[in-house]
Amino acid sequence: MKEQELIAEGFERVDQLVEETGDKTDYYYYQLEINPDFVLMSDASDEITNDQWKVYCYESGIVIRDIEDVQVLVALFGKWTKQKK
Repeated sequence: MKEQELIAEGFERVDQLVEETGDKTDYYYYQLEINPDFVLMSDASDEITNDQWKVYCYESGIVIRDIEDVQVLVALFGKWTKQKK
């Protein structure tokens, strides 16, 4: 998926500066909190080639490569949240 697709889907950019991380270069990633227990995070910007991003849910080991799958997952969580109320 492309960076612009992550932004359009509501992912927020998280900047990581050399001064904060101790890494050799600044980088950023995107994250989307679907609920407090389920957060999607992208690759780091310094790992991207050809504007192909992946999204991970580290709590469950899920790797998502297509924006359509992200959209389905977000919609399902939205539906489930509404059903709980």
